[in-house]
Amino acid sequence: MRRSGSKVIFSFVLLISGFLVAYSYQQTKNNAEVVQLSDQELEKDFYYRQQLINIEKENKELREEVEQKKADIQSMEGSLATQEQKVADYVEEKKHLQKLTGDLPVKGDGVQVTLKDSDYVPSEENVNQYIVHESHIHKVINELLSSGANAIAINGQRLYRDSYIACTGPVVTVDGVQHPAPFVITAIGDPDVLMPSLELTHGVVDQLVNDNVEVALEKKQTISLNARISEEG
Repeated sequence: MRRSGSKVIFSFVLLISGFLVAYSYQQTKNNAEVVQLSDQELEKDFYYRQQLINIEKENKELREEVEQKKADIQSMEGSLATQEQKVADYVEEKKHLQKLTGDLPVKGDGVQVTLKDSDYVPSEENVNQYIVHESHIHKVINELLSSGANAIAINGQRLYRDSYIACTGPVVTVDGVQHPAPFVITAIGDPDVLMPSLELTHGVVDQLVNDNVEVALEKKQTISLNARISEEG
């Protein structure tokens, strides 16, 4: 009887074990079916993954392109700034040259040089040796120009690049306009440079005094000279 009871118990244990194994297998099979994909679904999954990879690659390339464009724009802006500065410099240089040629009015500090005939003329001397000649005026003008004068006028009449000065008896003609003595020469420029250049030892002033010309120098704070009047106007 004991042996028969043991067999029954053993058979019951095997039955329960078999049932548990079968149940576990079935559950595992059912769970596997939840995640199992068909071939078509696998192809779609691969396609979408590949598309995502391509999009990420394109986004990276676009970001790199944007950064390159930013660098190019910065470079262009720097180049434009340099070009704008060059244009501004050219404009200023053009204005400066126009002032020198008389095409634009000019105003600034400068000096005034007054040349007068000698008040005393000995009776036995030639009077021409005691009056201002065009050579004296040329000496003053040349010295002023070499010292950096930007614009010069004689008795208020501005000199231009093509001006001419001629001595006609007791008067001096500037571009066809006659001017009697005294001759007031005004020059726009740095007075601290123009004045010493005229007063150099054995310089222009000394030479004029030796030629019996009376010379007076004066610094001027404001000198205004008009532009050339166009013949077409």
